[in-house]
Amino acid sequence: MKKYNLGMSVILIVISTAMLKQSNTYGSATKGTAMGSGVWPGILAVAMMILACVLAVETLVQKRDEKETEPIQFCSLGMKRIYVLVGICLVFAVLLKLLGFFPSMIFLVPGVMLLLGEKRPAMLAALTLGILIFVQVVFVMLLGLKLPIGLLFK
Repeated sequence: MKKYNLGMSVILIVISTAMLKQSNTYGSATKGTAMGSGVWPGILAVAMMILACVLAVETLVQKRDEKETEPIQFCSLGMKRIYVLVGICLVFAVLLKLLGFFPSMIFLVPGVMLLLGEKRPAMLAALTLGILIFVQVVFVMLLGLKLPIGLLFK
């Protein structure tokens, strides 16, 4: 398990470094606000980097448990659900680039809800619509942030 923790720490540090670099290109202040669109992703990137370092240090100083001989079962049902979730996130990232934020969220929210076991169509539609309305009101109307519109709509 030690090698998986260390490997994941390295991966998360690389991802958070890329996030921090990218968030610095967004700008730090928006007209009329103290925070710009790059501040929150930057905060999350730093937090992820700190937590990844904590995981690495904790893994290195922790004594190995002799009972821990079972490796990760990569073909288990739980791992298959993780693979599906990663796939959903990758499709979301591609859709985000192509279609923009709101059409991509129409895919992401119900996809994750279905993966987590929600099967009621009314609940899928209501929660997706509720999240989209919340994002529109809070982030676009109140905070004045510009969300990605996608390459196909530019």
